[in-house]
Amino acid sequence: MFNRDVSTVDKVVYENKGMTTLPNLHDGFFDGVWLSADKRARFFVRTLMGERSTIILTDVEALNIRGLGAGNIIFDLVLIAPDSLTVENIEQAYDLKRGDVEMARQLLGKAKERGLSALEINPSYGAEGTAIFRSAAIEPEHVLA
Repeated sequence: MFNRDVSTVDKVVYENKGMTTLPNLHDGFFDGVWLSADKRARFFVRTLMGERSTIILTDVEALNIRGLGAGNIIFDLVLIAPDSLTVENIEQAYDLKRGDVEMARQLLGKAKERGLSALEINPSYGAEGTAIFRSAAIEPEHVLA
């Protein structure tokens, strides 16, 4: 199957094209997220054909998921490298108001300095969100441990 390390993330955008690091998740499902005390987040996803995977983020600094409910359909997942992070990514992950530009810039500088990346989940329906993290990996099936 696949067990891929995406810890050295370049800006990768999945828009109904083949990806080298993630399964085809366009029109797939975001089944949920589990946050652990060790600053890890596990995103449970399924392809349109039902293939389950877990995206594991480590050293999560910020995470904001909105609209989580039953039947979350993924439009695309976007992995963003540290040098491609934007103020908007920071505002979304930290749930900052648009007027908090100075705080967002400070957090952006720290994230880039620390080599943090971002993951965006963009929906066709349901949940959307952004996470700021150090590294990521993907495992087959839905994995808690």
